[in-house]
Amino acid sequence: MVFSLLSFVYLVLALAVALRIFSRRSSRGTALAWLLLVILVPAVGALAYLLIGERRLGRTWMQRAISLQPQILRWARDIPPSDVVAPDTLTTGAESVSRLATGFAGLPLMGGHRLRLLVDSETIMRSLIADIDAARRSVHLEFYIWNPGGFVDDLVTALVNAARRGVACRALMDSLGSRPFFRSSAIGRLRDAGIEIVEVLPVNPLRALFVRLDLRDHRKIAVIDRGIAYTGSMNIADPRFFKQDAGVGEWVDAMVRIEGPAAWALEAVSLSLTALQTGGDFAPPEPPALAQVGNSRVQIFPSGPQSSVRHIEALLLTAIYAARREIVLTTPYFVPSEPLLTALRSAAVRGVRVILIVPAKVDSLLVRYASDAYKDDLLAAGITILQFGDGLLHTKSMVIDEQMSIFGTVNFDLRSFELNFEVSLIAFDRQFSSEVRELQRQYESRSAALLLDQWCARPHWRRLLENAVQVMSPLL
Repeated sequence: MVFSLLSFVYLVLALAVALRIFSRRSSRGTALAWLLLVILVPAVGALAYLLIGERRLGRTWMQRAISLQPQILRWARDIPPSDVVAPDTLTTGAESVSRLATGFAGLPLMGGHRLRLLVDSETIMRSLIADIDAARRSVHLEFYIWNPGGFVDDLVTALVNAARRGVACRALMDSLGSRPFFRSSAIGRLRDAGIEIVEVLPVNPLRALFVRLDLRDHRKIAVIDRGIAYTGSMNIADPRFFKQDAGVGEWVDAMVRIEGPAAWALEAVSLSLTALQTGGDFAPPEPPALAQVGNSRVQIFPSGPQSSVRHIEALLLTAIYAARREIVLTTPYFVPSEPLLTALRSAAVRGVRVILIVPAKVDSLLVRYASDAYKDDLLAAGITILQFGDGLLHTKSMVIDEQMSIFGTVNFDLRSFELNFEVSLIAFDRQFSSEVRELQRQYESRSAALLLDQWCARPHWRRLLENAVQVMSPLL
């Protein structure tokens, strides 16, 4: 009798979740992963699907997103023509990437920039603090992780001092990523100084009933006086103190300092998320009168879970298929979709040199196993895989033919494509792309090549584990 009741409950749970999955259009891999989980462990699978099975931003958020979209597009259309560059001035492949970016995000190709690549955490933070110390009107920050200690305390002091001399300061912090910071004394110092703190995607048990809790704000944006901006991979965390017990070494990051109109565009992107979170108006300030400081052409590309289309995945696919000679990719987490895996292998087969640089150790064991499952196919196609052994390589970069680069916050995994708010800088700039490529060569010199024969000799149980975890990779 008990067995029959359990069997009935099992069938009801499996059928209910299956009907829910089939009522929504999901990728085939995601749907199959959820069905497998529910079949193997029905109670756990059903509960997990309830909590994180769908990209639920909540009714309020989606209503705000729908009402904000036309406002954002109107703002983008009103960007001063003097800042806009025609995409047909680019090479054919780069033009395709630029037009796709505009079609998805609405933001045009912009000119008149000076880009500076910053390649270590200490230099990045000291440069950012110096710009905050020199700020006269505004400081706007948005980072996934804020973690107290080390040079982060110096940044907090710089923000407090800026606010006290009359600079308008705002800081967006992801609720989950910055949880230790919200429990520290530093948050009180910022609030006492009058700095506006926006907690993005708050985490609490009640919200779990209405909103998917692992949707996160993964962006890293700093804008000073609307004319200087930073973006890239680094969080507001000193690597000498951050996650020292994870066993992966210090995190290795890079950022780009941008001077020019794209700084104002980055602030507007961040203000749109501020409006989504707070329910306030989307009212970016008027474009500043900026003199042209360089000739770099760049495009800002935001992405997030409010769209049913994986915009950033489409952008990466277009860039990969545009490559003619070389693709070099650095990412801490490599769990690609099948279309991206096919694109990389196809590039290698048609004679493009493809180099993938990943950390030898990552802070997630499941991600490590899922990532390893793809390496046989990549190596067999002739792709070079280099394992960085000098810490957790956290830089997210792609350089195409040393002429175009995509640089920002996006990891090469489904979480970045579907669940996170992300931002990328697309630089159609040969000099900057060469500088990023030189940084990648420095990473190469600190890495060991993975050889196909050696990799294929790993134990059979390891292959089984990798493939089992890879099947569940859409849920990671």
